[in-house]
Amino acid sequence: MEPGVNSMESTKSGLLVRPTLETKFNIDYNWWDRANRDLEVDLRSHLCSEHKEAYADLEADAMVDYVDPETAEVTRVAGIQHTLISHCSRQLDYLTPQTSLVDAVFRIFLANSNTSLTPIELGERLGRPPRVILRTFSGRRVYKGIRPYTEG
Repeated sequence: MEPGVNSMESTKSGLLVRPTLETKFNIDYNWWDRANRDLEVDLRSHLCSEHKEAYADLEADAMVDYVDPETAEVTRVAGIQHTLISHCSRQLDYLTPQTSLVDAVFRIFLANSNTSLTPIELGERLGRPPRVILRTFSGRRVYKGIRPYTEG
């Protein structure tokens, strides 16, 4: 089994607890390294066509300051991620009914600066059943690093 593929939450006592509809999820960026996956390659696949061309020959790991419009919190993000947040996620074809559930949830987290959300909140944004979202992301397999949110 790949490292970091279990979605179950661990409690302080070490017991595993199955996530619920109220469990918050987000992208665990450390999972990408642990699973030997290339985040940059995946991020490029979520760019709009205009920016796919722009990033074709550029290094995507340059860091930029991103100011959250709601909290005014400044965080450092990769330039490609900033482009996804500030431009690509605002295009009409960023999320369509044809976007797979895994990609749609991943794109929501990319667009909202990886702010954790419950399956209920994700379902409201996507118009998809929260129980399907929960089943998809609480199984043994981890998709695109989307896991139950843990502080720290």
